[in-house]
Amino acid sequence: MSNLKIITFDLYGTLVDWKSAIGNALNIIKPGMEDEFFNIEYKNVSNLENFEKYSEILKKSLKKLLKDKKIEYDDDYGEMLVRMFSKSPFFADSVLGLMKLKRKFSIGIISNTERDLINITLAGMEDLFDYIVTAEDTKFYKPNEMAFIEALKIMDVKKDEILHISSYPAYDLETAKKLGIRNMHLNRYGYSWESEIKRVDEILKIL
Repeated sequence: MSNLKIITFDLYGTLVDWKSAIGNALNIIKPGMEDEFFNIEYKNVSNLENFEKYSEILKKSLKKLLKDKKIEYDDDYGEMLVRMFSKSPFFADSVLGLMKLKRKFSIGIISNTERDLINITLAGMEDLFDYIVTAEDTKFYKPNEMAFIEALKIMDVKKDEILHISSYPAYDLETAKKLGIRNMHLNRYGYSWESEIKRVDEILKIL
């Protein structure tokens, strides 16, 4: 890919396993609520009119889920969920792939989160990234186009100099494509997209 300077990634669900982290938290309250939670979370970030911190969005999503399930919300439930989210573990192929890619390209993150939380998630892995952009920095959440437009400004990169990789067409890839940003699907959950890889290190076979 000519002119490629930066490879950016979605973080939660793409490089780190937020599904297991959040699923484990929810299972403490009541098993089997994971899919419904993620549907609520997506609606919340997609329909925001004013910026809110992601920790508050997580708690709001949990409150809605528990209300639907007729389970009383407890502030400790919300705090547990936020802490578990922040400790989402890296997929092993993410670490291997990022180590290899970092030797050839600048690496960035464009993530729907906040600084305090992402600092916990990336602890010990910070050296693998040149740019870390959160919704707290841009004041917009993906899939809003402005999340990408503001991230490009922060990284001082043109849209034809970037490749964005995500496991989520709805959050990331559809918007990137609409903006003319090269994109690739890291297939962790069985979604369909035109170009895809199954492990981060497979990118090197394509570039």
